[in-house]
Amino acid sequence: IRALEAAGRIVRVEDDLAWSASTFHALETLAGHSQFGHAFDDWGHYFTLDNSNHARHEVIAARYLERNPDLLLRSAMQDVSDHGAAATVYPITRHAQFEMLSEPGQFTSACSLTFVPGGPLAAALGRSSFVAEPVHNLVHRDLWSPAGATFVARRAQEGREFLAAADPWFRPVNFASGPDDALYLVDYYRPLIEHPEWGVAHHHHDSPALYQGSDRGRIYRITAASQGPSRPDHLPGDATTQELVGMLAHPNQWWRRTAQRLLVDQQAPEARELLLRLFHEGPSALGRLHALWTLEGLGKLEPMVVREALGDPEPGVRENAVRLAEPFLKRDRPLVERLLAMVGDQDPRVRFQLLCTLGGLDSPAARSARERLLSAGIQDEWMQVAALSSSSDQAVADLDRALTPRTGLGAGEGRGRAAFLRQAAAVVGARRRPAEIGRLVDRVAPPGPEWWRTAVLEGLARGLGRTHTDGSVLAGVRPRLLAMIEGPSAGVRHAALELLAQAGLPEGPGIRSALERAAARAADGTRDPAARADAVGLLALAQPDRQAALLQGLVDPREPEPVQVAAVGALGRVPGEAVGTFLLARWRALTPAVREEAAEALLRDPGRTKLLLAALKDGSVAAWTLSFWHKRDLLMHDDPAVRAEAHALLEEKPGEREQVLKRYEAALDGPSDAARGEQVFRNVCAKCHRFQGVGAEVGPDLGTVRNRPASLLLKDILLPSLAIAQGYEAYVVERASGGIEQGVLAGQTPTTIVLHREGGVEVVIPRADVRRMYVSQLSAMPGDLEQQVSESQMADLLQYLTRAR
Repeated sequence: IRALEAAGRIVRVEDDLAWSASTFHALETLAGHSQFGHAFDDWGHYFTLDNSNHARHEVIAARYLERNPDLLLRSAMQDVSDHGAAATVYPITRHAQFEMLSEPGQFTSACSLTFVPGGPLAAALGRSSFVAEPVHNLVHRDLWSPAGATFVARRAQEGREFLAAADPWFRPVNFASGPDDALYLVDYYRPLIEHPEWGVAHHHHDSPALYQGSDRGRIYRITAASQGPSRPDHLPGDATTQELVGMLAHPNQWWRRTAQRLLVDQQAPEARELLLRLFHEGPSALGRLHALWTLEGLGKLEPMVVREALGDPEPGVRENAVRLAEPFLKRDRPLVERLLAMVGDQDPRVRFQLLCTLGGLDSPAARSARERLLSAGIQDEWMQVAALSSSSDQAVADLDRALTPRTGLGAGEGRGRAAFLRQAAAVVGARRRPAEIGRLVDRVAPPGPEWWRTAVLEGLARGLGRTHTDGSVLAGVRPRLLAMIEGPSAGVRHAALELLAQAGLPEGPGIRSALERAAARAADGTRDPAARADAVGLLALAQPDRQAALLQGLVDPREPEPVQVAAVGALGRVPGEAVGTFLLARWRALTPAVREEAAEALLRDPGRTKLLLAALKDGSVAAWTLSFWHKRDLLMHDDPAVRAEAHALLEEKPGEREQVLKRYEAALDGPSDAARGEQVFRNVCAKCHRFQGVGAEVGPDLGTVRNRPASLLLKDILLPSLAIAQGYEAYVVERASGGIEQGVLAGQTPTTIVLHREGGVEVVIPRADVRRMYVSQLSAMPGDLEQQVSESQMADLLQYLTRAR
């Protein structure tokens, strides 16, 4: 803010105006994000959207997540639509001339999420929201209902929309509530509205058609059929303080919110008593809610009023009262006792808010109340997050209790219990305290149910792996981890191996015999491939050069792929160019997963990197067999000589891509088969894209583009760096603790950054561990996909993407 002010970018508001400069004293951090439009419902819950995902809920606020920096949550948002992201929409447009979409499809321009404002519309439509979808010339309506700590949004009508126009120029883009109980819809009214960078054909860029309709924008007034015209006698700006307070109970949210804003702005001395009277005597639950928040905005809210609100018959008032209690928790004991007595409240969102709020208290009674709330709601992932957000210390105590017989979180396996153990153990790992880690491993080491032992070890590994530091904090548990690796449980074995990879092998006479047994398991073709791969992983932690002959023998097409991947990973730890020569000699026989590991091994050593460049130059390694990330490593290598040679080998000459595009365009007129195209998608595209429920979420869900003309979709595929869709840029993160991570930015919270890589690999990075972060200038989409997909296969793929239903 100081930098902006110095640059003259902040305009201060004069004191003699309605607002003073002191109004702008802080920036509030949100836990989620939105594109165009966001909304609050009547009870203050916050909702957002993006172009293809039209209904999202910020379940937990940033202020709670910031209490526990060791809780590295992937996202604070819940997708609430039961019909999914990129949901099907039902336009009725006649003679549509879509640039981006050629026929009815899915949400691709969702904007302006807005709730019905109340009054006659709410009586007619219920708890509804509207979303504008201008590309498809329609307005979508959902009906909302509670779902634990969050909500679910269902279609108001199957197979049709609230509003759809046959007119292709109809472009709904925004909504606003009016004082006349109506909802106003802004129609941009244009023939073209698509994305200027990748949605509109090039010949339109300088066309007058872009500006057609600029004098024809429309505003529609949406009312209930029984409502008719409504003209208010007077508006809030002319009202007295008493009249404004009365408006806080108005059925229409426009009046309530406008009146509350004016009351807080005007700071009238008589407002306090009038607001208290409304709270105590008002029959409207929403009126009582606004009275509370207006008192808070005026600085006149007192603990005794909050205590009374905690007993309100309306759950929404109780939920807000719990939140309003937070500033008084340190100094008002009766209020705290009243909160502690609410653990049995019947409403799940009241209990969720109570768990969040009590996380700010550190007392035996508060801890006991949090434990009861968590035990009752353990299957709800958001109750888990609320409990773990209280503090890092409390998360450790919650995990300890969950693993203690008689006081644990109930009996039996369950997704909720496993998820909680995994998340709580990750907090322990992130704290990096040897005594805590040792105690936790002691709990897991004895034989027992695989599900909870695996969950704890996986969480511990996840928490420890989020910063690149030495494994000394695991030194005391190395022998127990080694013993678990030789156990019968696959989940426990693999998780223990992941931890031991961070810790290093223990010392002592037993390690030699353990490695001998691992070598025997690895070579035994009758054993389970996963067990053999884990045995190879253990050998990799010792001195893999002593097992080079065994490992090289396992890099064979006759061996199961997991065993080959593990063997190549182990060989990659052997220094020197001999490993590079071996891997390059077998390059053409490697499957994609094995090749990925081999590329990692080649790039790990400077000498092997030069061997890879030589192989690219002589053609023994085709550029398309390297992933985007490995090409990026070469193109941005620290060694200038490597960078220069990589650019010469991997960058195409001007015009080459256009020639490839023309060659593939010619194939679009030939025969194609969607069934064959589905196999191409599964083999090539699914590692980064989802379509009809299949694939990984790295790039955009292809449901959002399946109605795009095949010719334009082909251009997106073959020339990906011309237009990188916003939200799918490739980022590079340099860690403060060492190392570099790369991927598409998939999510953020106040304490974490989440990257996605090919195959759905997810990397969660603490913000405190970010030394530098920047966006790549290249698309994460391969720029040489034609090397993997022939012209006929591309025609099949496009047939599948654009015709599948």
